[in-house]
Formats: sequence, structure tokens, C-alpha cells
Amino acid sequence: MFKTICLSLVFMLMFSLGFLGCAKARPPKPGPNFVWVPKHRAPNGLVIRGHWKYVGPPVSSGRHWVPAHYNKKGVWIPGHWSR
Repeated sequence: MFKTICLSLVFMLMFSLGFLGCAKARPPKPGPNFVWVPKHRAPNGLVIRGHWKYVGPPVSSGRHWVPAHYNKKGVWIPGHWSR
């Protein structure tokens, strides 16, 4: 009985370890002026999966897109163009 339980546990462990290496690749970029938004939690607590977001062309040259994030005080900052 003990041997059967041990063998079952070893088999389940070996089977489950195979899934640890699975990684999800992000889909291809749909076009210019899209940025990847990583998985995050929205202000209302909803988990948002990673996705491509169209941000349009930069307002002026030399600017880059800053994704939405929480600042150090825990305040939600929407995505925006910055220098």
C-alpha cells in the first residue's frame, strides 16, 4: 500500500513538472504604433491579460510611450507619451 502511494506521488510529480516549462509567447505585433501592455491589475481589481495597444503616432519626435502603472503611493497612472 505504501509503495503504491509513493509511486503514485512520484508519477504525479513527474507529470506536473513537465508543465512548468510551458511559456506563452506574445502574439505578433499587429502594426506600427502598437505597444505591448503586460498583464496587470486594473484599479477596480480586474486582472487584465497582456495585449497590444494602439497608441497612435508620437505627438512629437523623441517621445516614448509610458504604460499605465501604479506609482509608489499606489495611485493609478494611465498610459501616456513622455520625453
